[in-house]
Amino acid sequence: MGDLINATETNQTTLVYGDRWRIHRKLMHSAVGSQAVRNLRSIQANESKLLIRDILQDPEDYVLSIERYSVSTTSIIGWGRRIDTKNDYVAQQALAIMEGVNFVIPGKFLMEAVPALTKLPSWVYALPSMIRDTTTVLQQYFYMLSQEGAESKWNNFSKVLLNGQETYGLSDVEVAGLTANLIGGRVDTTSSTMISCILAMAVFPDVQRKAQAEIDSVVGDNTSPTWEDVDGKLPYCTALVKEVLRWRTVTVLAGIPHANTVDFEYRGYRFPAGTNILGNIWAIHRHPREFPEPDNFRPERFLNGLEQAYPNNKGMNPFGWGRRQCSGQPLAEQGLLYSLTRLIWAFNIKPSLDEHGNEVKLDIFAYTDCENMRPEPFRARFTPRSDKIKHAIMEEAKIAREELRVYDGETKLTLEDAVQALASEKKGSKK
Repeated sequence: MGDLINATETNQTTLVYGDRWRIHRKLMHSAVGSQAVRNLRSIQANESKLLIRDILQDPEDYVLSIERYSVSTTSIIGWGRRIDTKNDYVAQQALAIMEGVNFVIPGKFLMEAVPALTKLPSWVYALPSMIRDTTTVLQQYFYMLSQEGAESKWNNFSKVLLNGQETYGLSDVEVAGLTANLIGGRVDTTSSTMISCILAMAVFPDVQRKAQAEIDSVVGDNTSPTWEDVDGKLPYCTALVKEVLRWRTVTVLAGIPHANTVDFEYRGYRFPAGTNILGNIWAIHRHPREFPEPDNFRPERFLNGLEQAYPNNKGMNPFGWGRRQCSGQPLAEQGLLYSLTRLIWAFNIKPSLDEHGNEVKLDIFAYTDCENMRPEPFRARFTPRSDKIKHAIMEEAKIAREELRVYDGETKLTLEDAVQALASEKKGSKK
C-alpha cells in the first residue's frame, strides 16, 4: 500500500474537480448511479423483507437490525457477499470511518485553527499522527477486502475496480477509498434516516395513519407493497420519505466542506481560492420561507407541486449540490422509499411504555452532536397491524432469505491483518 497519500489526491470526496475526479465519479456511478440501481431492486427488496422480520422478532434491537440491512445491501454491491449478523465487524469499521467525518466540523479541533500543529512531533501533539495511522490501517484493510471481493463469483464493485486498476491508473489507496466510501456512506446515512423516520412516526401518529391508509387503498390486505406500487402509486409515502430527508437531514453541514478553485466575490465579500465553504443544511431545510413550522413533520410540503417553491425540482438538498452531490443518492432514495413504505405497512409504530404503562415522551431534538447526526437512542413499539400482515412478513422473509443465499459468505479479514500487512511491507522496504 505504501505511505499514506494526501486524501485530496486520492479520494473522490476531496479530489479537486478535474479528470481524476471524473474517473472516480464515473466508476462510482457504474455501481450506484441512477441506471445501475434499477438492477439492484431485488436485492434491496429482499434485504428489506428480512429487516422487517428482524424487527418483528426483536423490536428492542431495531437499530442494529437497520444497520445490518444497510450494510448488507452495500456489501453485496461492493464485495459480492451479504451480511447476515447484527453488529457485524465490517459494519462497525464502516461506522468508524463515518465517525471520522467529525474532523470536518468547524472549530472542533485546535489544529484547524492552528495548522502548524499538524507538523509537530507526536510526543508534543499526538492527534494528527493518530489520524494518519488510523487512516493508513483502514485504507489497507479496505484494499484487502476489495482484493477478497474481486475473487467472488458474483460481479461487484471491487471486481470492477481491481480489473480496471491498470486501465484507470488507480492506486491501491484509491481502490480502498472508493469501496470504503461506498459502504461507509451507506451504512451511516441510510440507517440514520430510517431511525429518524421511526421517531417521526412515533411522535406524529396522524402522518403514520395517512400513509397506512394510502398503502391499504393501493395494496389491499392480501399482500405487501411492491416496486410497482412505490414507483408511482403512493405519492403520500413518497412525500413522507422526502420529509424525513428534510426534517432531519443526516449531514447537517452538507458533508465534506467544498473549496473554490478560483478567487471570486459574492455580495461584497472576496473568497480566495481554497476557501473552505460549508452548506448549513440544517438552516436551509428549516427556512420559514419554504418550510414554515419546520419541526412539524408534514409530508404535504412535497405534494401538489408545493415543493416547487424551493430552488430545485426535488424541493430539498439532503445529498448536496451540483457535480459533487452524493454519488449514492439514487441507491439511497430507492432503498428508503421501498424499506420505509414496507415498515409503515407492517407496523403501528408508537413510543415505548414506562413502568406505569404510560407512553414515554420522545424528544425530537435529542440527536447526536456530530456531522452525520442521528437520534439519540430511544425505545419504540412495533406492533404488527394484523395477523395477516404478521404472517405475510414471515412468509415473504423465508422466500427472500433463500433468494439471497447465493450471496452468503463471511470475511476472515480483521484490522489486525491490515496492521500485519503494513508491518511486513515496511520491513520489506528496509531490506
